[in-house]
Amino acid sequence: MHQSVWDAFLPFSAPLEGRVQFMYLDVKSLVSTGVGNLLDADDPQHFGSNPKPLPDIYTLAWYDKDTLEPTSRGDILQEYKTVKFSNTAHATISAKEAITRLRISNATIDDLVRSKLSQFEQYLVGRTDFEDLEQWPADAQLGLFSMAWALGPAFAFPKFQAAARQLDWLTMARESKMTETGNPGVIPRNVRNGLLFTLAGWNADPPPGDLTQLVYNAGLALDANMRSGSFPVPLNLAIGLQTALETLGFDPHGLDGVFGNNTGTALTSFQSEMSLETTPTVTDISQVPEETMEALANELQSQGFPHYP
Repeated sequence: MHQSVWDAFLPFSAPLEGRVQFMYLDVKSLVSTGVGNLLDADDPQHFGSNPKPLPDIYTLAWYDKDTLEPTSRGDILQEYKTVKFSNTAHATISAKEAITRLRISNATIDDLVRSKLSQFEQYLVGRTDFEDLEQWPADAQLGLFSMAWALGPAFAFPKFQAAARQLDWLTMARESKMTETGNPGVIPRNVRNGLLFTLAGWNADPPPGDLTQLVYNAGLALDANMRSGSFPVPLNLAIGLQTALETLGFDPHGLDGVFGNNTGTALTSFQSEMSLETTPTVTDISQVPEETMEALANELQSQGFPHYP
């Protein structure tokens, strides 16, 4: 992978997963730690059928939070079982922490994440769909690793994979979306992944930019990236629609990529201002009329704000 992607993966992922120094039960009732690192061998469809952790759990330098002393293999297994059967999947993070006594250091978390990232890269490059991964634009690499982090590197998204074979970045942006039902925590990752593949397409368009460097700045919040002026407004995405509306003076009350009531109100205000048919019931970027999207593009262009595509 490009060095820029390696350097950015932790600061990109930590805000999405958290940085947790203890074992906790995730929303799928799987024991995890670090930056969304699984320690659990269970199939989430058969909760509790295999109360044995993944071997990785014993490679981490666990210590007692009170004594700071290293812990035994038996202590680690007991902590795992305590968390596994705690029924805390939907509890607050403080409640999850309260039932634990073992910790790992931030340095251990960093090593764990980087080790897993390297393993994922080797696996993904070995898949026919992604065999050219090392030559992909940096933003697309980060987007793929982000998907693999959430789904595992063996994920099956047929339309996404077909687009990857063609290096069709915009189709990949659309088809990278993971199921959000029952797992709203994946929404911010979906928004960022769609943006990453879109930025890859923009950067790769002739004349191409430096494909080894990220366009997306992992050190900035999502809304700060959208307001940075570092790339055109991506009108294929809800986050781009929000950015366009805000830029043109129609406040969507935040740039988060979620097409909610405030975005809908800003959109209908723009449509009214431009004497376009108003669409108060749309809930997705794909439902916005073509005439509205063309008007947004024209207004951005007239005010000196580039857009893509």
